[in-house]
Amino acid sequence: MSDEAAVHTAIVWDGPRHARAEERTPPGPLGPGAVRVRVTSAGVCGTDIAVWSGQAARGRPGTVLGHEFGGRVIARADDVAGVGAAGVAIHDLVAVDPNVSCGTCAHCGRGHRARCAGRRLMGVDLDGGFQRTVDVPAAQLVPVPGADPRALGLVEPLAVGVHAVARAGVADGDRLGVIGGGPIGMASVVEARRRGADRTVLESDETRRTAIARTGAAAVAAGGWPDRGLDAVIDTVGRAATVRAALDAVRDGGTVCVVGLSHDDHLPPPDQLVRRELTLVGSFCYSTADLRVAAQLVIGQGLDTVPVELTTGLERIPGLLDRIGGGRMGRGKALVVPRAEGPTG
Repeated sequence: MSDEAAVHTAIVWDGPRHARAEERTPPGPLGPGAVRVRVTSAGVCGTDIAVWSGQAARGRPGTVLGHEFGGRVIARADDVAGVGAAGVAIHDLVAVDPNVSCGTCAHCGRGHRARCAGRRLMGVDLDGGFQRTVDVPAAQLVPVPGADPRALGLVEPLAVGVHAVARAGVADGDRLGVIGGGPIGMASVVEARRRGADRTVLESDETRRTAIARTGAAAVAAGGWPDRGLDAVIDTVGRAATVRAALDAVRDGGTVCVVGLSHDDHLPPPDQLVRRELTLVGSFCYSTADLRVAAQLVIGQGLDTVPVELTTGLERIPGLLDRIGGGRMGRGKALVVPRAEGPTG
């Protein structure tokens, strides 16, 4: 029986701290401009935990979770172009931009869907990628030809790091500090390495420090930096204490980029920004161009792009949410493949 005809598993959020596997009936006909993707890889991230725990105000019971995912195109609507510069072919490997936007505003025109006032996020506002097959607008696809299908769920979180490094203005020969050795911190390290920057990561967890060291970055404990005078610091935590640590480590005239979505009061005193001529920027999501850079990283490095903990079976996602939501993080990015997949699919 084909993927299009088979009953398939989806992970549905029912309310705070409760997600379950549900067997769903075959999807109906594709809508205009849509493609059907057989999911081969999906990541579990902090946004999923926020929805699962009930902390995300936009979460709606009955929604299929998951916004970091990719897979293989198995069907397309009649109005979707075929092979070509902007086309979609059956069997193409793709990642999915989960930011569904209006497509007509200035932000969308520049490839910044996450800035669109009408943005809706798959896995939060709309059904997401924790399911065997999912229908998405063709415009949301990012081609990842020749990649390991199991690694496609890395494209979206890697793009967050790519965007943060760009926002921080990191260039060849710069010294970059990264606060937090989780998936976004590691994504930032990977992109900074591609740009030719030196990388130092502040991370309290010993297991993650070991994994970070294998990337060529100097992993250090949370007690302090081995060096001051960094050209830029990316804070993936975003708490008052980490913003202060970033400001202490960056040189005069340097840049602090905050990616972490904390809610405490952490803005620095204006006189520090003025007298030291610091640049303080925020970084949220990514652009279409960032997704394409991330796709190239995954094409080249696959599951070795960042440290990964691979799990087989969508039905195991509720347990992962419970584990990660309880603070048991693991050494790397939690990545789920719906069924046993090889590197060639």
